[in-house]
Amino acid sequence: MTQAELISFLESLGADVVVRKFGPQDTTPDSVCAYFVPEPEPFEGIRAWKYMLMLHEFEDGWAINYGQSPRTRALKGQELKALLTEWVREPNEKLFLQYGLE
Repeated sequence: MTQAELISFLESLGADVVVRKFGPQDTTPDSVCAYFVPEPEPFEGIRAWKYMLMLHEFEDGWAINYGQSPRTRALKGQELKALLTEWVREPNEKLFLQYGLE
C-alpha cells in the first residue's frame, strides 16, 4: 500500500491525517499520523499523543505506534485495513498487542 493509498483509506475511516518527520530531516522517513478523536475545544498547542496513530513505512508494510503500546510488526493490504477498521470501531490499545513484532 502506498502512502497516498494509506492516507486515502485513513481519511475514509474519518481520520485527520498529517505527514511528518520525527527526527533529522535528511535521514528520517515520513510518518503518517492519523487522529480519530476530536481535540477538546478550544484546542491549543500540540495534539495529544493519546489520540494519534503513527504509521511508519517499511519494505514489507506499515508498522503502527499507538500511545504506550509497542510498535506492531509491518502490516499490509487487508490485514492492515482490517486492524485499522477494527480499531476505529472500538479504540482499544490492547488490539495492537495481537500484532506485535515477531
